[in-house]
Amino acid sequence: MNTRSQKAAIEVRGERGASPDQPRWARWLRRALLCGVGLLFAASIPWYRGDAPPAKLLGLPDWVAVAILCYAAAAVLNSAAWLLTDIPEPVADDEARKS
Repeated sequence: MNTRSQKAAIEVRGERGASPDQPRWARWLRRALLCGVGLLFAASIPWYRGDAPPAKLLGLPDWVAVAILCYAAAAVLNSAAWLLTDIPEPVADDEARKS
């Protein structure tokens, strides 16, 4: 199979840019983790604050503690998503010149 037909096959499956070696469940899990990161960033915004005085959580105002916990959880989910990301090896200069 030549390069053109491989690209066409990948586009037909709707997996453009996805590695054919990576299992389907890993791609879906990676997407779910990245969506979770986005949701955690949205949850970290203190839009829900009312006129009541802020409660204390871990010695901080509740909205600050929630934001910090959301950022930490987003970092963990982002790390897990990167573990599932297939990054191709760079081609050596000598191999590139031969092609």
